[in-house]
Amino acid sequence: MSYFEDSSTESTAVSQTPAGYGKRALGAIIDFLIVSAVGTVPTVVFFIGAVAAGNASDKGEPAEGGMMMLVGGFGLLAWLVWQVWLLGYRQGVSGTTPGKRTAGTRLTGIGTGEAPGGGVGVGRFLVPMLINIGGFGVYSIVDYLWPLWDDDNQRVSDKMFKTQVVLDDRPATPTQYNPIS
Repeated sequence: MSYFEDSSTESTAVSQTPAGYGKRALGAIIDFLIVSAVGTVPTVVFFIGAVAAGNASDKGEPAEGGMMMLVGGFGLLAWLVWQVWLLGYRQGVSGTTPGKRTAGTRLTGIGTGEAPGGGVGVGRFLVPMLINIGGFGVYSIVDYLWPLWDDDNQRVSDKMFKTQVVLDDRPATPTQYNPIS
């Protein structure tokens, strides 16, 4: 080894191309549409039960829609857990969501090039929701618009969790990559 060679065992920072706002927005819109479509069913069931229960109580009859409200409520709880899993944990472990895969982007830890991990993904998903409880959604608006003027195209939440959405130049699945052709 010569004098000028680096003998450290540290890996060098991975060069990543930050995803532009258009690709980020496309991925977020697709994820929003998927989550909204899945959440529509338990919401409709819950409100049909609530209307039936309200109509029955107006007539002085026992509540008839209680079971539908219960099923819809459990469905909404399952929907919330599924969102945390899909957009939080799974995104943290794999770096992608259905929207990010479609847009050709992925979530990585800054400088590593790897998915940040399940805990970081859940935190990145839940912290904005918790901040919005008292802020009436103002944080989400600022958070989603922040990449427009940020030099690294990062959301505020990305800065908190040291993550970045980058262009995904890897093959989607091993079967789609054929080195022979």
